[in-house]
Amino acid sequence: MKNFFKQKKKLILVGLLMIVALTGCTSPRGKSGKTYVDSIITIKDEQVEKQYVDFKDEKQKAQYKDYKATDLITIEKTTFKDALGEGWFNGLIVFPIAQLINLVAAHTDAGVGIIVATFLIQLIIFLFSIKSQVANQKMQEMQPELMKIQNKYAGKTDDRSKMMQAQEMQALYSKNKINPFSTILITFLQFPVIIGMYQATMRAFSVVTGSFVGINLARTPLEGIKMGQWAFAVIYVLMIVFQLISFKVPQWLQAYHKKKNHIKEKKYAQPKKEPGMMNSMNTMMYMSTGMIAIFAINWPLGMSFYWLVGSVVRVLQNIIVHKFFIKG
Repeated sequence: MKNFFKQKKKLILVGLLMIVALTGCTSPRGKSGKTYVDSIITIKDEQVEKQYVDFKDEKQKAQYKDYKATDLITIEKTTFKDALGEGWFNGLIVFPIAQLINLVAAHTDAGVGIIVATFLIQLIIFLFSIKSQVANQKMQEMQPELMKIQNKYAGKTDDRSKMMQAQEMQALYSKNKINPFSTILITFLQFPVIIGMYQATMRAFSVVTGSFVGINLARTPLEGIKMGQWAFAVIYVLMIVFQLISFKVPQWLQAYHKKKNHIKEKKYAQPKKEPGMMNSMNTMMYMSTGMIAIFAINWPLGMSFYWLVGSVVRVLQNIIVHKFFIKG
């Protein structure tokens, strides 16, 4: 019965994530790669050159048909009511992030706006998921003991062995005060934020019309590389590198902890036949980074800024969690 309820919780969580994805994954950009003029989010009435925007329908195209590329189009201030009218996701997640970027960018530039917004968002997520992050890192430090249990019952498929293995693993979790299900909290919190940030970087007026040290954040890395602007390639590569580093840091911290405390791995922790949880984690790490790299090549560069800064923040968070929240 307990397993039934655990599975039910997981199904509910997956269902919620799918709902968020379906309601948040709308495209504010046209086939040209430019943001639709009526999708731009602004703090106040603004003007944008026609060459920087696209139009959703024939009616809009006809309205601005006689405009030259450099002619200005007026965009009215975006209110919370306007954003909420597009759906709860746009009103509660996309709108605040976009306006935060616009607010900071008004005093600096679009790049700094994205960086500040990312730091603040990651800080909020960190504060709400400290226990979950501690659990994640403890899970990695428990790896040798988990693998010992897995190896003990390797090849045993009878119900009794499965039950005994589950009981021993549960006892280990209880001993370390870890709820494996709670580690999903980080994903649950970050998933809608990732989609929201993706939308916000495409819709914020400051990003659509702005830049960072002369780099157009509305363009994609692929567009920038084709134009011979190698700064796009540098940011894109740094984003991928730091994404990998953010995944590997917990493992490096664990190895440093073992070396510092002269902890030696026993043979049972390095099985020859069983790949183990660590290999599975590494596979997931490389696969997820590869997926991000594939998608990011056609994302606005502003989104790569989010991933880059977010990865740096996660590295710092892992170090803080390891130093101040994990004993030993």
